[in-house]
Amino acid sequence: MPVKSRWKRVLYIYPYGKGKKSEFLYNRVMMIPPLGLEVVATAMRDLVEDWMVVDLRVEDEPLEDLVAQFRPDLVCISINWGLDGHVTAMIHSLPDMLEKAGLPCDTTISAGGLFVTREPNSVIDEFPEIDFFVLGYGEETMRRIAINGSPEGLDSVIYRKNGGVVRGEVKTHLSVENFNIDRSRRRYTYPSLNSPGDSVLTSIGCPQKCRFCKWRENIYGDIQPWIPRTAESVVDEFESIPQERIYIADANFAGNLNRVEKICDLIIERGIRKLFILEIRISSIAARPYLVKKMEKAGFFMFLIGLESPQDRILKTLRKGFNQRVVEKGFAALRGTRIITLGNFMIGNITETPAEMRSISQYARRLGVDLISPNKLYAYPGTEFAEIVENTPRYHIHPGRRHYVYSDMVSLNDLRNIQHQIYMRFYTPSHIWNIIRKMTLHPMVRRLGSTQMALDFVAGLGGNFTDRRFRKRLLKKITKRFKKNDK
Repeated sequence: MPVKSRWKRVLYIYPYGKGKKSEFLYNRVMMIPPLGLEVVATAMRDLVEDWMVVDLRVEDEPLEDLVAQFRPDLVCISINWGLDGHVTAMIHSLPDMLEKAGLPCDTTISAGGLFVTREPNSVIDEFPEIDFFVLGYGEETMRRIAINGSPEGLDSVIYRKNGGVVRGEVKTHLSVENFNIDRSRRRYTYPSLNSPGDSVLTSIGCPQKCRFCKWRENIYGDIQPWIPRTAESVVDEFESIPQERIYIADANFAGNLNRVEKICDLIIERGIRKLFILEIRISSIAARPYLVKKMEKAGFFMFLIGLESPQDRILKTLRKGFNQRVVEKGFAALRGTRIITLGNFMIGNITETPAEMRSISQYARRLGVDLISPNKLYAYPGTEFAEIVENTPRYHIHPGRRHYVYSDMVSLNDLRNIQHQIYMRFYTPSHIWNIIRKMTLHPMVRRLGSTQMALDFVAGLGGNFTDRRFRKRLLKKITKRFKKNDK
């Protein structure tokens, strides 16, 4: 007889609000679904009678009404990216919602996620409404709690008992094959370049050792070895997704190029028609140039590439693991395709001059980069790079959430000004037209409909201007913030 949980109806809540800008990638181009929460829901589905995932970033119906309609006996909240006013108010209001819905007073409320795992003390005292907290990767732990009927006696949980708090030993429970999620109950369509899209996780961790990066860390803050799913399970998931545009949300999809090639072969063999967007290292492209054409044929449409700097000395400081020779080789392979490239750069590096920062636009044009994103350099606490910045005279780390790096020579306002100049020099009307033309000539785009892709790209650009907050920020930048700076 199948095992069933004492909880019958589970409501999963992603608590961040519609105004959280960081939840969108590249100025509202795409949004990633709450994949971690959906993994937990998928792992629990055979143990419960009914379940629902609510994403407050896109939900139009009041949460109070959903609670009254669905009538959960277990509520699971994913707190990944810290607390804000919206999240805090929502959690504090949950008991009132449950009471108004006429639900029993013993309805259980739980929370998990990255922030809960790394900062448990920040949520235990703040939210007496929450009965237990799940630490680490939650899918296997939640299954064990559901089967056990309570968190008592289990590891990787913190729970309340007799007015006190009991802390279980933290252990890792992770299987990447759990990442193949059940989308049958999804309430929302997520945008990808102004059309419906989806996101997939095909691996976890990253084998690279970039000094500034936090992607190498797992949910516990430890270095996470790169663990991939099998090529077959990845392509099975691709095939099951109805949307044509898929963002691969891995920190390092191409950690094993043999796996990449097998995924491409399976996509082509099965006749899957999708467009894939992913982050990929230029060194992976340069290592196997012939594979780029196969990826194009399989539907890989846009590469997001961390180029960081045109200067080899800066790449060495950042420990990127490649130099300009590798970059040139990689883009030589890309120039023979219609794959759209977005080059991510960082400005404000140690010893980098304003002139070198501004040269990014010309450098990217020469390489053949289609889109650029010049970002202010950051130095997250606890990273090796933060220690380097702190020990470099005249360089500083801003205490804000982003931990931007600035110096006595180039202030944060100077960096914003330079960012603006790079954008304006790179994005000319003729260049934007060339991007549209290139993307419509991609072989998979032509099979799926090139006119729609061109319209979506233009609408995506225009969509920023229809957003009131975007217009307000742009006006502020143009009229006040950006001033001439020839340092």
